Amino acid sequence: MASTTQLIASSAEMYAPVDMIKSEVLLTMDDYFRGSSISSLIAHWWRALVELIADPRAKQLPFMDNPLPTLGMIICYLLWVLLIGPMYMRDRKPMDLRRVIIFYNLFQVLLSGYMFYEHLMAGWVRGYSLTCQTVDYSDSPLSRRMFNLCYVYYLSKLSEFADTVFFVLRKKQSQITDLHVYHHSLTPIEAWILTKFIAGGNATLPNVINNFVHVLMYFYYMLSAMGYRDIWWKKYMTEVQIIQFIICIAHCINALATGCPFPRFITTLLLINASIFLALFMNFYIESYKRKSKSAAAKAASTAATPSIEPAAQEASGVQDLPAGEVPALPTLPTKADQSGMPAESLEAAVPDAAPLEDINNNSSSRTELLESVKKLAVEPECAADGSQVEGSTAEDVFTEAQTKQQQEPAGLRQRLVVERGEDTRTGSTQLAELASG
Repeated sequence: MASTTQLIASSAEMYAPVDMIKSEVLLTMDDYFRGSSISSLIAHWWRALVELIADPRAKQLPFMDNPLPTLGMIICYLLWVLLIGPMYMRDRKPMDLRRVIIFYNLFQVLLSGYMFYEHLMAGWVRGYSLTCQTVDYSDSPLSRRMFNLCYVYYLSKLSEFADTVFFVLRKKQSQITDLHVYHHSLTPIEAWILTKFIAGGNATLPNVINNFVHVLMYFYYMLSAMGYRDIWWKKYMTEVQIIQFIICIAHCINALATGCPFPRFITTLLLINASIFLALFMNFYIESYKRKSKSAAAKAASTAATPSIEPAAQEASGVQDLPAGEVPALPTLPTKADQSGMPAESLEAAVPDAAPLEDINNNSSSRTELLESVKKLAVEPECAADGSQVEGSTAEDVFTEAQTKQQQEPAGLRQRLVVERGEDTRTGSTQLAELASG
């Protein structure tokens, strides 16, 4: 008799949700025919769904009464990263957020590490089954600990909106991929459903793996923002994420195939979501591999096409040398004996049409200026300090002196590098380079 009573009670418990759904359908149809609005019908159905399968512990938590606040935050996030943010930063310089990003990544590392530890201690090393684990809706300490953790996990997904906000403010639009936006806009609503209806059981296994991956990922981001390069495990990050989704897919398939009493509808949604993420990450991984292969091939081809030329070693003089074949030859000018009484036209003809001289700042000295200097020096003989005329000065000397003067005379701001050799009593021969302003 007792067994029959228990069977009847279990059967009634089993079919109670079905009876509730049938009664809600009848009430909804009655409301529809009485002219109720669509919004009132949706609200009625939502209240029935919450009363039927929602976790009563989530009712009093912020943002948990209904999904509208979460959906509103997701919409605001999408509007900012896709429209408002790029328009705001269009005519502005990228913001320097290095310090903020370092502390933000440190916060995410600590938060992800805490959640990873709590997932283990609240169930996965305290008796949870890896093949099939139902949700514990009781108010036991472990069940309450897992429920609280699921809510913290939901809040952490809202905080990760900052990842994309930083990309926008730093004008890193290339980092805002379809995969990035899809991931950050979908995970908050997933975490909300988890906390509202299934806070525990099979649905928390992906969270454990995700927390571990995020510890590595945000730790890498923090080191990168601090200036560290060549982090050896960077190349394995995408591979670890791919392995994460493969494990989740296998776990969901096993639950569906073995008839695990965990809600099949939720398991199916988790399977679809993990499959979508696996396809997106695989595509990202393949595209990245192709880009690296093309870059390496182009670099190798460029190296092979460039001849290896080793120039002869020569001592740096500190002077901007003219290319070979461009040094103008000094013309043959009349001697001093022939200069006396030479008309200006003859002297002008003696100065060739040399190319303009260029200094280190590309300032040129024209032939006219050079000619005027030659005429001046030719007419006024060179004198010593006591006023007596110096003998033996030829027109060639005059031209050479004028050309040197024109080269040294600045036509604007110029620089001259003077290299002096000196003897160091301790280290031997050294060079002292002095940068002078002309």
